[in-house]
Amino acid sequence: MKVPSFSSSFPLSLILFFSLQTSITLCSSSSSSSLSFQLIALLSLKSSLKDPLSSFHDWVLPNFQQNGGVTGWCSWSGVKCHPNTSQVVALDLSRRNLSGQIPPQIRHLSSLIYLNLSGNAFDGPFPPAIFELGNLRILDISHNDFKSDFPPGISKLKFLRIFTAYSNSFTGPLPQEFIKLRYLERLNLGGSYFDGEIPEGYGSFPRLKFLYLAGNALNGSIPPQLGFLSELTRMELGYNEYSGGFPAELAMLSNLTYLDVSNALLSGALPPELGNLTMLDTLLLFKNRFSGFIPASLGRLQGLKTLDLSDNQLSGSIPPEMATLKRLTNISLMNNFLVGEIPEKMGELPNLENLLLWNNSLTGVLPQSLGFSWKLLRVDVSSNSLTGPIPPNLCNGYKLQKLILFSNRFTDPLPKTLANCNSLLRLRIQNNQINGSVPTGFGLLPNLTFVDLSGNNFTGAIPEDLGNAEELSYLNISLNPLHSVLPSNIWRAPNLQIFSASSCHLTGKIPDFIGCKSLYKIELQRNDFNGSIPWDIGHCEKLLSLNLSRNSLTGIIPWEISALPSITDLDLSRNFLSGTIPSNFENCSTLESFNVSFNLLTGPIPSGSIFLNLHPTSFLGNEGLCGGVLGKPCDTLSAGAVDVRGHEQPRKTAGAIVWIMAAAFEYAYTLQVDEKSDIYSYGVVLMEILSGKRSVDAEFGDGNSIVHWVRSKIKTKDGINDVLDKNAGAGCEPVREEMMQMLRIALLCTSQNPADRPSMRDVVLMLLEAKPKRKLLASVGHGHNGSGCAEYHDIPLPQKPAAEFFWKLTGFEFHRNSEVKRV
Repeated sequence: MKVPSFSSSFPLSLILFFSLQTSITLCSSSSSSSLSFQLIALLSLKSSLKDPLSSFHDWVLPNFQQNGGVTGWCSWSGVKCHPNTSQVVALDLSRRNLSGQIPPQIRHLSSLIYLNLSGNAFDGPFPPAIFELGNLRILDISHNDFKSDFPPGISKLKFLRIFTAYSNSFTGPLPQEFIKLRYLERLNLGGSYFDGEIPEGYGSFPRLKFLYLAGNALNGSIPPQLGFLSELTRMELGYNEYSGGFPAELAMLSNLTYLDVSNALLSGALPPELGNLTMLDTLLLFKNRFSGFIPASLGRLQGLKTLDLSDNQLSGSIPPEMATLKRLTNISLMNNFLVGEIPEKMGELPNLENLLLWNNSLTGVLPQSLGFSWKLLRVDVSSNSLTGPIPPNLCNGYKLQKLILFSNRFTDPLPKTLANCNSLLRLRIQNNQINGSVPTGFGLLPNLTFVDLSGNNFTGAIPEDLGNAEELSYLNISLNPLHSVLPSNIWRAPNLQIFSASSCHLTGKIPDFIGCKSLYKIELQRNDFNGSIPWDIGHCEKLLSLNLSRNSLTGIIPWEISALPSITDLDLSRNFLSGTIPSNFENCSTLESFNVSFNLLTGPIPSGSIFLNLHPTSFLGNEGLCGGVLGKPCDTLSAGAVDVRGHEQPRKTAGAIVWIMAAAFEYAYTLQVDEKSDIYSYGVVLMEILSGKRSVDAEFGDGNSIVHWVRSKIKTKDGINDVLDKNAGAGCEPVREEMMQMLRIALLCTSQNPADRPSMRDVVLMLLEAKPKRKLLASVGHGHNGSGCAEYHDIPLPQKPAAEFFWKLTGFEFHRNSEVKRV
């Protein structure tokens, strides 16, 4: 026998193996010769291909042996042999991430019936040597990157029954040669770049059951000859660029169960002959240009389970005959021009799971029987003109996941049963006329992630359980006349990312930002909120956008906003905010938009690129602002000064704040801290006074200080109360509130990043902003006011030496006439 030629990459060990005379005699018979060539073919595959996953690890020579016709390669992974002849009959190399060129020696596997090369990284032209495997019945080369025109020779595989080449990069016309494969049952040429028209001869396969040509660049009209494929059960021709209409001849495919010609640029009317495809269970014709009416003949498709005619130009009404299709599970007619009412009986379809009718012009009521099937998963009838109440039994089977009804004219209260629908994921009912109160219970639904109730007529309280919603990430209740307050726990929903409650006539104070670890957008504009912006907004570290405009907020702009690491959009316009714009905004590199117009702000506009590029309207209506884009020069003496005259300011700073300030000054003085002391030290002093602990108490642990202890405590539930000295202001809520304000200032002063710490001028402004709600106790003998707080009278400003030290430290000069001037 002539020794076959070997490539340079063929292993030397194999050559030596076949050279050994004491080894197997290759030419002893034609059978052994055939087996030897099979070994050559398998080892050629191994040596020619790149195998990053080492999937050929067991294809090694030591395992080779021949004993009575039993060959070692039959045990290699992916290799199957005939039990009698030991000929390789199946080779499965799928999903191994193989690449490289398939060697011509593969033709020696002449007994192959099954060859699977799918799910690899083969590229380049398809190897014609495979066409020499004349016994092949199944050939799968899908999910590779074979390129160029499909080569001639496929007709040599005359017994081929299944050919799958899905998801490659073939180009050129569809091969006519396939027509010669008379045993072919499945042909899949989808997901490549074949162009041109579908050959008319593709309608002559006598045994073809599956035809998949979708996802190419085919054009022209669909040949009516395809209607002659009498054995066909599944046809997928979509995602191409045909012209013309849907051939009525395809309705002759009496065995067809699955038809998909979606996204194919087909136009014209749907032929009524579609009603002849009585075996259909799936009809997909979406994303075309079909016009005219939906054929009433579709009511004859009693086996139909899925109907998708969406994204067309269909008009007219939904045929009532469709409500007789008892096996329907999925109906999608969205994005058409349908009018009229939804057939009432459609709500009684026993197997209905998905009803998608959005973006039409449907009128009337949503069938009140909808949901009785117990199988309903998704309802989307948004962007229509539907009226009346929302059906009460939509979640009858506790399987409903998505209810999308926005932009209609629904009225009446929201069914309370929806607040008990544990399967619900998304609820979108915005832009309707729904009234009544928001039912309690939505915050207890374990899977709810998205709720939009905006643009309705809801009134009354916002349910507190929404603050307990575990998975809720989006909550929008804007544009409702609620006339209520925000629940104190609203920010505690652990996964809440977007919260919008604009234009709701909300009153009271904005709740403290406890929790809010996931929030990145807050919209509270156009309400009636009063009080100050909570300082602990700094806990919302992921916040990108904050809109508190058009409220009645007072006080200063919290320093913490300027320290938010990702803030991009800030709108605080049209409030009654006072004080200066925190200078730390100069370091806020993420800021893109900033609006503080129409407030009572004073002082210089911070420098920095964002402030140089802003329009002056961002600061309009603040007579005391200067510098920056306003072009108004700042008076150094007046811009930085705190105007405190007579006894007016001491009254503003009376109560616990004054006591703490005085104690802090005195404490600093007795420790002989001089005016070079920094902001951090001042914050530590405040923490010691507020907690009643020394900065290095043993309870803080080795290596920890009071700063670490306080920061760890405030992250826990009731942690702030654990920090504050329980003997200070016990039973008097105003005192505790003032102490919390002071703690906030202490935390700012001890920020880990020095750039985030306020200047002493900012500290003074914050101290003055923390206005007490009481007057200071004049003597121990006074009584109580009934609220647990003692009666108080005015006290003078703290005197020297502590007060004098404080004013020097802050850069102000103290005068006996109680006037404070900038030094």
